Amino acid sequence: MGNTKQLQKLKNLNVKAEKCLTRDEAKKILIKATKAQRKINF
Repeated sequence: MGNTKQLQKLKNLNVKAEKCLTRDEAKKILIKATKAQRKINF
């Protein structure tokens, strides 16, 4: 996947993070964000 797609995923995850209400939901978002960031850095 290209960096553009990963950046879009991070933006979407940011929106979800602002709306999340539970700890489990926050953990899932953080895991997905970390994966997207790793793909951008490599």
